[in-house]
Amino acid sequence: MRRADPRAPLARPGPSGFDGATNGLGFGQVPGLFQPVLFGGGAPRRVPSRPALALALILAVLLGGCSAANQALRADFVDFNGIVQFNQAQQMLLNLVRLHYREAPLFLQAGSLSAAYESRASASASLTKEPGYPRTAEVGLDYAFAAKPTITYTPIEGQGFTTQFMRPITPDTFALLMRSGWPVGRLVALLVEKAVIGGEVVQNHPQAPTFPRFQALVATLRQAEAAGRLGLIEEQGVLVARAGAERFPIKAWEFRSLFDVMFAAAHNVETPAAYRDRVRPGQGNGVLTIRASAERPRDALVWVEHDGYWYSIAHADVQSKDTLALLLLLTRIQATPTAAQPVLTLPVR
Repeated sequence: MRRADPRAPLARPGPSGFDGATNGLGFGQVPGLFQPVLFGGGAPRRVPSRPALALALILAVLLGGCSAANQALRADFVDFNGIVQFNQAQQMLLNLVRLHYREAPLFLQAGSLSAAYESRASASASLTKEPGYPRTAEVGLDYAFAAKPTITYTPIEGQGFTTQFMRPITPDTFALLMRSGWPVGRLVALLVEKAVIGGEVVQNHPQAPTFPRFQALVATLRQAEAAGRLGLIEEQGVLVARAGAERFPIKAWEFRSLFDVMFAAAHNVETPAAYRDRVRPGQGNGVLTIRASAERPRDALVWVEHDGYWYSIAHADVQSKDTLALLLLLTRIQATPTAAQPVLTLPVR
C-alpha cells in the first residue's frame, strides 16, 4: 500500500466535507457524527462534526438549566422566609396604627406556603445543502424556568384570637423573656398593668396619680440589672424578683394581654395635623416611635400606608426595633397550636 507523502499539501475539503467519494489520501466521506481529518501528514483523527457539536451544545444548555433550577430552589427558600417575616412585621405596624385611630385590628396567619417550579427546554436543528454552496447548519435553543409560589393566609378569629390576644400574659412568660435576655425595664413598661408595692396599687398609666411610683419600680429594677444584682428566684413556690436587697413578688403584678400591650404601644404613633381630631389626647411610654410622613420613607425597617400617610420605624431607631421584635415574639408565644402547621413544599424537577 502506498503511503502518502508527508510533504504533500493537505486535501482541501469540498462542500460536503471531503472532495468526492475519495480524496488523495485514500479516505472516503464518512457519514455520522465524526469525520476523519489528517493533521500534519500523520494518522487521521476523528473530530466531531457539526451535528455532534450541536448535540453537545444542547446537552450543555440542559445541564446548565438544571443547575440554574437548583440554585433557584436554594435562593427561594431564603426569599420566602424574608417575605413572610416582613409581612408579619408590616401587619403588626398596620394594626398598631389602626389601634391609634381607634380602629379594630385584624390579624392574618400564614397557613401554608407552597412553591411549584416549572423547567422547560427545547431545541431544534436543521442542515441545508445546496449545490455549489457549503452546507449550513442551524441550531435553535429555548430554555424557560418559572417559580409559582402560593401563600395561604387565614384570619385569626374566635377562640384562637381570644387566647392569643385577649388572654393575660403569664408570670412564666415574663420570666422566660427576662431570662432570655430582654431588658427588664422594657418588659415591665410594656407587659405590667399595675403592681402592689407596700400595700399600695401603682398603675402603669402616665395619667395615673401613682405612675411616678411605678416609674420608681422600673428604675430600681433597671439599676439592679445594670449592676448585675437582679435575679428571678422561687421562694416557697412564689416567683420573686430580687433587686439587690429588695424583693418584688411577681404574683403581686397584674399583667396585660397582648391586645393591651399593643394598645399601650399605639400611643407612640405620630399623628398628622390633619388627623388629630381622630384620636384621643394621650402620652406614649417612649418605648416605641412610629413616624408619620406624606411620602414613603427611604430609611425604614418596615413601613405601611394607611389612609394617605406612610407610617414607619426607622432603621436607626434601635429601641423601636427592639420593641417591635418583642411584640412579634409575643404573638408567637401567645399563639395557639394549629392542626396544620405552615408547610414549605419545594418540588425538584
